[in-house]
Formats: sequence, C-alpha cells, structure tokens
Amino acid sequence: MSHFQSIPLPERRRLRQKQYKKHNLANILTHWFNVASWLMLLPTGIAIISSPRLGITPLWWQEAFRNLFSSAANLIKFHYTIGFIWIFILLFNVFVGFRKYFIPFAFHRMLLDKDDIQWLMTKPLQMFGFMKDKELPPQDAYNAGQKIYSYFVVICTAGLMITGPVMVFKDWFPPIVKQVAQPIHFVSAFTIVAWLFIHVYMGAVFPEEKEAFFSMFSGKVSAWYAKAHHEKWYNEKLKEEMQWEDEVEKEVEAGRHPQSETNPATLK
Repeated sequence: MSHFQSIPLPERRRLRQKQYKKHNLANILTHWFNVASWLMLLPTGIAIISSPRLGITPLWWQEAFRNLFSSAANLIKFHYTIGFIWIFILLFNVFVGFRKYFIPFAFHRMLLDKDDIQWLMTKPLQMFGFMKDKELPPQDAYNAGQKIYSYFVVICTAGLMITGPVMVFKDWFPPIVKQVAQPIHFVSAFTIVAWLFIHVYMGAVFPEEKEAFFSMFSGKVSAWYAKAHHEKWYNEKLKEEMQWEDEVEKEVEAGRHPQSETNPATLK
C-alpha cells in the first residue's frame, strides 16, 4: 500500500467518507444465519463424537452437553434438527436466486485469474514478513484468498449436506454408504473449521481487513478500502459512476429532470 502515501490528505478523507455497497441484505442475513447455525452445530457435533480411540472429545465436554440435553439421544436430535434447518435455508437461498444471482455471481466474482494466482504467491509471504516492498496485484470484490476459502466451504458444505441425512436415516442406506458417510462428514466439518480460523483472523483481527468484518453488518465499505484491497472492483464502481453522471448530464441538457438523483454505484 506504499503508493497510497502519495494521495493528498483531502482526497484520502473523501475516499474514507465515500461508501460503496458490497453486500446486500440477503447476503448479510445468510452469513449470520450460517454463523449462528455453526455455533450450535459445532459444539454439539463434537460432543456426539464419543469414541475414545479418536481422542477428539474430552469426557467432561461429552458429559456437559449430555447433561444439558438430559440424554445423548436428545443431544443428537437437537444436532440434526438444527442441521436440517441449516440445509433447508441455505438450499432455499441458492435455488431461489440460482439463475439471477448465484450463477452470475460465481462466474463474475469467484473465478481465479492470473492476478489472483500472483496474489496467492505473494500475500502469504508478506504475512510472514517477506516481500514487503512488492505490490500486490489488483483484486476484484473478493480477493484470491477469499475465493479459495469459498471453494473449500462450498465443497465441504455439500459434503455435510449429503452425509448428514445419510447418518440420520442410516436404515435407508446400505452399510457401505453409512461407513463412507461418517468420515466424510467429520472431515468436511473439520476442514471448514480449520479454514474458519484463518477467515476469522483475517476478517476480525488482521488490522488491514477489519473494515471487511464490519461490512458484514452494514453491507458497506469505504472507497478507500475498496481502492486499497479490491482495485478491480473499485474501478468498476468508478466506471458506473461516470456512466451515471453522463446520463444525468444528457437529461439535464435535454431539459428533462433526471429520473434518478441517486448514484447507483454508491450509497453516498
């Protein structure tokens, strides 16, 4: 971010005050619904794992949750009930917006390009103190790390959604399916959790990315943050602004009142 030091102070202030909308309400609600679901599914799922050979769940954890729910059966029932609600809500959001939102978003925002590959080769080294002077390539609305994280989340979420019902309705399936479903379920869950630590650190702890965390409440990021971390997306917003200004100017010159006085690219 060294090249930003040359930006005059008044321009920096303007960019920090200017806001771009990055997340719509549906995305924000889905995100926090997912967070709330995992806060219930993860601890109860860990408590269900009772095999001493795995050595994953402490005995006191198992006993605490089984006492909380009065029995292991109630604990399991709570876990899969929340799980089915989680599956239904996520699939509903995906399929309702499949053609209008999900597919266009995935192809336009989430595919890796050459700048993303270069970012992946540089950013981890910078986090460990190397290549500090090397400029990162420009990124879209989501950087390469966020894209890679999303790939793992999508694959592992699909694994959980498929294997969860198999484990619940195990009598409906042949033994080999049940035997395969359980380890896939566990591996999918712990893979997401492993990536989740990085995701939370980058979003909520890492100083440069804190604005991304707060955008999951407000839906907005400053133009300064967009320019610094998502330059490709920022340039798209500038292009939208210029197109909007040209249209307004043409309407004013033609003696017509502009149809919209709100810039569609920004909230301010």
